[in-house]
Amino acid sequence: MDKYRQYVYAQLQGINKNPDLVLEQCTWFIAELLKWNRSVNLTSIVDQNECWEKHIQDSLLALPYVFQAERMLDIGSGAGLPAIPIKLSCPDIYIVSVDKVRKKINFQNHCKRHLQLSRFEAYCAQIDSLNNFDKKFNVVVARALASLETLIQLGAAYVKRGGILLALKSRIDNNELESGRRAGQAHNLELEQVIETTLEPSGAERKLVIFRCK
Repeated sequence: MDKYRQYVYAQLQGINKNPDLVLEQCTWFIAELLKWNRSVNLTSIVDQNECWEKHIQDSLLALPYVFQAERMLDIGSGAGLPAIPIKLSCPDIYIVSVDKVRKKINFQNHCKRHLQLSRFEAYCAQIDSLNNFDKKFNVVVARALASLETLIQLGAAYVKRGGILLALKSRIDNNELESGRRAGQAHNLELEQVIETTLEPSGAERKLVIFRCK
């Protein structure tokens, strides 16, 4: 097992009982992502090892905060990140994945069919048009989507009381954090935690920003 898979394997410990299967499924996902990417623009990352770090490992930074959830919404999910790696790691979670770009949702549904993902729905839609899902999710997650203020405006309506809105960010400054805090207050979301971490082996900085619905 190479070091890139080892880092992901470590993330799965205590969460998934069959991490070898998850690695196998992620290997297929990366290969298929890069295959599709030759004709359909899904990602700017074209190196397999970089995909392990900056797609899979990055997506699974959310695992400690979502693995016990019953329902998760991924907004602006692109090619299914973090939705698909989280689903492979936590197969019991019901996940709804939303993106406005049809080709990206087509890829997600292709993955859903091949990987036989049950309780996983991928929708091509504007985030603010999901009226049937108001207040339905324990976790609403977004990865590198928008500013915290914009993310809260888009996602707050879908978070259940007691649930969280989780933003996965590469960088964030104090101004954005303060704007996000104020936006959260207006939507009954309290800034609960900012977790700083890194991706390995590159050491790229990541921040997880968690808002709790009161």
